[in-house]
Amino acid sequence: MRTTVIVLLLLFICAGLASVSTYAVSQGEYAVLTQFGKPSRTVDEAGLYFKRPGFLETVNRIERRTHVFSTQPIQLLLGDQNPIVLTCYVCWRVRDPLLFFQSVVTMDIAAQKLGDMVNSQLGNTLGDYLLVNIINTRPEDVKIAEIESKILETTNVKTQEKYGIEVVQVGIRRLAYPSIVAEAVYNRMRSEREKEARKYRAEGQEEATMIKARADREVKEILAESYKKAEIRKGEGDRQALKIYAEAYGKDPEFFEFMRSMEVYETILGENSTLVLSTDSELFRYLNHPKGKE
Repeated sequence: MRTTVIVLLLLFICAGLASVSTYAVSQGEYAVLTQFGKPSRTVDEAGLYFKRPGFLETVNRIERRTHVFSTQPIQLLLGDQNPIVLTCYVCWRVRDPLLFFQSVVTMDIAAQKLGDMVNSQLGNTLGDYLLVNIINTRPEDVKIAEIESKILETTNVKTQEKYGIEVVQVGIRRLAYPSIVAEAVYNRMRSEREKEARKYRAEGQEEATMIKARADREVKEILAESYKKAEIRKGEGDRQALKIYAEAYGKDPEFFEFMRSMEVYETILGENSTLVLSTDSELFRYLNHPKGKE
């Protein structure tokens, strides 16, 4: 019985020593071990490890995953002295856990230092650019991607040297104008849009004029062709009529002249018409002729 108690006591002591002398590191973190507050070693691979028990060595865990935060809005001047308000987003992660632990210790302090550093680089970089490089209807004149790249490059060098932090990405999240320049900016944008609208309307009017001219030309060509065909057919009809008249006249000239005279009488001696002519007129030769009475 006494032996059993001793064994259980030894097992309990061993379990207690194991619990305070072992620690696990996951894939998403680093571990910095300190001895009486001073860093003693760094663990950057996942697994189960041993340490000195209790207060002799302390495990400080640092996340190695990528973190994202937004900077505080800041008002800056561009190269043309136009003020602008910007907010950026920053993606970062710990690259050197020992340097990070010695310089900033916590994630909140790291985010604060990074935000100040990014805003400082924004002020230095934006002085080389104009308002038209930030807001413009022509994509080739917008330099936002270039600005972000410069800020990322300069910030990343400093953060790795001072804090052991790698800045993965820096981007402009929001752009705004102070109220004193907002109206001027809107007026300029409106003017540019009106200019574009006038350009499109002029191009549309030019295209419409060309279409109308082409249609008018086609109409004239169709009418001319139709008139040509009509005249040809009319000439054919007149030729046939003359041929028929000539044949009829050749068969009986006297009868032909008589019929033509009757047609003329019918035309000129219509209802309610008055015609004063001499009875000796050639027009009435058939009416005055003795045989005409018959």
